[in-house]
Amino acid sequence: MSDKMKRNIKRVLIITGILCFLLFIATIIVLNNDNLRFKLEYESLNRIPYENGRKIPVSIPWNNSIQYIEGKEILETFQTKSGIVYFGYNSCPWCRNVIGLVIETAKENQIKPIYYVDIHRAIDDVKEDLKEYLDEYLRVDDETGEKVLAVPDVYFLKDGKIIGHHISTVKSYKNPYKGMNDEQKQELKAIYQELIEEMKK
Repeated sequence: MSDKMKRNIKRVLIITGILCFLLFIATIIVLNNDNLRFKLEYESLNRIPYENGRKIPVSIPWNNSIQYIEGKEILETFQTKSGIVYFGYNSCPWCRNVIGLVIETAKENQIKPIYYVDIHRAIDDVKEDLKEYLDEYLRVDDETGEKVLAVPDVYFLKDGKIIGHHISTVKSYKNPYKGMNDEQKQELKAIYQELIEEMKK
């Protein structure tokens, strides 16, 4: 092997090492930055169609105030904190239609943070305690008759007290694969706004 080839191999190895290191650092930054992590998690599904071939693209602002919570931290939030708690998950079509309005309304009212609970990842070890705590707010499943945490479900807290909550979107909105019209968006924002006003009292 010639000296030139050895130098080229060494150069490629160094560049590869640097790129791997930068990728590692970028991954750590994303995982430790909730608002960026949330943006990437939701927007990563923008090009992926559902079984019916429809896509629901979302645009999450970089400066959103999302803060991930899970496990016992969820219960502590409901017992002691103030803010908005958003239950959902990134592939839920209804969630994808409301999250922008939740973020927008919170920002307009300077409400921070929005506590995010991914119901597929965050509640396993506190599921029963959480159901008991939220019992009066849960929806009854038509098939099983059991109370379930339906999403999107947005709670408004003040000093560990639930001021109110809102499940889903608005009554006139029936198809999550077709975006809400302006009137429906304004109606949903008005619901969130009213609950925020209650928080501020």
